[in-house]
Amino acid sequence: MPSGKTNKRLRKFMANQIQEKPKNQQVAMAQEPTMAGIMEAYSGPLPDPAMLVKYRDAGPDFPERIMRMAENHCKADITTKNRISLANLIIPIIGQLFTFGLGAGGIVACIYLAKLGFTGAAISAIAGGFSPMIINAFRGLRQNRN
Repeated sequence: MPSGKTNKRLRKFMANQIQEKPKNQQVAMAQEPTMAGIMEAYSGPLPDPAMLVKYRDAGPDFPERIMRMAENHCKADITTKNRISLANLIIPIIGQLFTFGLGAGGIVACIYLAKLGFTGAAISAIAGGFSPMIINAFRGLRQNRN
């Protein structure tokens, strides 16, 4: 049902239309225009109630099976979201530990190779050990800017 303001605007528009047309083409407004409508929408794993009744006609246990299937679907969705949340929490920590391990391994290799007299290899080991830390530091700076 149109609101009061919409009704007034519509009457004014119709009055202007009647005045602008020649008298032999004028259209009288017999009644106020009305609008009515019904909209139903269903989404998700369950069909609408009328469809469930039709499923019961096909087989008496079909609606119960559909409900169980929808519950299992919901549980699987929750489990998947929980796993994704856990992975998003753990993966950065594992990455930081791996970076630390590489850096510490490079330092240990540098010290060991320096004691053996391989200075070139020691310098390479320290560079290789610190490069993951330096790369992650620059990535962190770039991400903080954004």
